[in-house]
Amino acid sequence: MAGHNQSWKEFNENPVSHSMAHYLVTIRDLHAKQGYARVSDVADSLEVTKGTVSVQMRHLKEKGYVLEDDNRHLKLTEAGENVARQVIYNRGTIIQFLSKVLEIDPKQAEIDACKIEHLLSPETGHQILSLVQLILSDDPAAKSLLKKLKIARRAVPELVSQKEK
Repeated sequence: MAGHNQSWKEFNENPVSHSMAHYLVTIRDLHAKQGYARVSDVADSLEVTKGTVSVQMRHLKEKGYVLEDDNRHLKLTEAGENVARQVIYNRGTIIQFLSKVLEIDPKQAEIDACKIEHLLSPETGHQILSLVQLILSDDPAAKSLLKKLKIARRAVPELVSQKEK
């Protein structure tokens, strides 16, 4: 249990916050879509004010994730690109695991993946993807495991949400 008392501190030591991850991915997406990204583009895409984006860009520049050129175009550094790619990879992996393996509603799977996509280490994301690929494979043991999981799900009572009480 001593490890648990220290591991919770790792959450706050994560170099990228939830919102930072969204900004990095948005800049990456805008570059892929239109070849550039400006503060106004990021603001429009994330439905926030330009002032909010400017504050976040200052933090991302300080951390070495974003550059801004003379035309005020934003560009991810190599480090920023790596973080954005890892977040996208983790998001896809978690969505697959939740929706295809655990059969969580796809919209809820997306919401839940969004909450944790930036927190997973590359190793954990890779291992979860390996598990998903195995479980969804044509391997007879994997198909048997999925059947057993469905049976087990039916045996566990649904949780009653606080709203329903």
